[in-house]
Amino acid sequence: MSSRREFLKLSGVGVLSAGGIRLAEGVDRKPTDRRAGNGKLRLAIVGTGQVSHKFLKQAAASQRAQFVATCARTSESAEARAKEYGIGRWFNDYNAMYDAVKPDAVVIATPSSVHAAPTIAALNRGIHVMCEKPMATTYEDCQAMVDAGRKSGAVFLNLPFDATPSFYAALQQLNEAAIGVFTGAESQLLIDGHSRANWYYDASVAGGVMLDTLVYPVSRLIAMLGPASRVTGFVNTLIPHRIVGDKTVETTIDDNVSLVIEWPGGQQALLRALWAVSWGRTDAVIYCRHGTIWTQLFGDEVVVHSPKRSIPGATPLASDGRPDCYRLATRKETGPSEGAVEHFVDCIRGLASPTCGGDQQLHVHEILFKGYLAARIGRVQELQTTFTPWHKLDRAFLDTRSRPI
Repeated sequence: MSSRREFLKLSGVGVLSAGGIRLAEGVDRKPTDRRAGNGKLRLAIVGTGQVSHKFLKQAAASQRAQFVATCARTSESAEARAKEYGIGRWFNDYNAMYDAVKPDAVVIATPSSVHAAPTIAALNRGIHVMCEKPMATTYEDCQAMVDAGRKSGAVFLNLPFDATPSFYAALQQLNEAAIGVFTGAESQLLIDGHSRANWYYDASVAGGVMLDTLVYPVSRLIAMLGPASRVTGFVNTLIPHRIVGDKTVETTIDDNVSLVIEWPGGQQALLRALWAVSWGRTDAVIYCRHGTIWTQLFGDEVVVHSPKRSIPGATPLASDGRPDCYRLATRKETGPSEGAVEHFVDCIRGLASPTCGGDQQLHVHEILFKGYLAARIGRVQELQTTFTPWHKLDRAFLDTRSRPI
């Protein structure tokens, strides 16, 4: 299975950030639909840094959505990005942009600590929102954002966007008939660190490696395997005096994180994020009774170890010297047709259920924030949030105890 549409065809701790906006009373919360004359959904973007390019490029190639306004801290930055992509309006105040442009939807691509306020302001107006990861840098802000989405009735997506072609290819193997029952997992994102000596190293803005980086491994396993029940872990600052390019950065951000999460069935996963390696690693491994799935977090490759059955349509290979491995066929993403913006449009138009919706991502962020707490007090934390997975998870696949396996 190589694409979202193919899969869907077959699948029957604080207050709001400084300057934040609380839920407004008496606001018209009916979601907007003011499509452009060409029938495309009208998008706006808040935040015009490096990360904004991926959204702007996806929309530029889309037949169904277009950006009509940009917003940044300074008018100069907003204007420069707008003119780069042929966008006609720019602002340095997101409230003014929302009221003047009245977009159907907005992408929030600001630094992490200022995700909450523009998200809630948009949702209060019935504007659909897709927010970059992490959702916010306090759990209270995350809860307020999800609450605003529920009250507004608008679509609220929060990245990471996991539903890539490789994700769907792996998902097709996650059943007892294919590789036995689920028994455990691991995922890691290990990098040297961010190459720019900017706000990524400011804990008050970025939130540290837990929120900036470990969110990817946690989100991937939770999206695939459903809600977990408890978490514990270790967090520290391994390199407080960090050389970044030609500068020395003094930082107290967490740059070394290990979490263990447990699902209700007793299966456990080890999750790692580290900004201190020369050889990066970005992958996830799902262990099952009769097979193992290895997949990249960023990329197209999916390899399955399946000693008891061959996998039709897959390419046999020896992986790390192991026989009985198969590379799954996935369509490489050569354009934005299966990207986050297209999924956002599908959700707004009622063509798809969110694959990174508010309730699911609130659960992901509860894991992250309670991971901090567990590390600080040395005690396992029970998780309170849950969600209904957007794809079918066979109960038998999660059950290791009711019968011999």
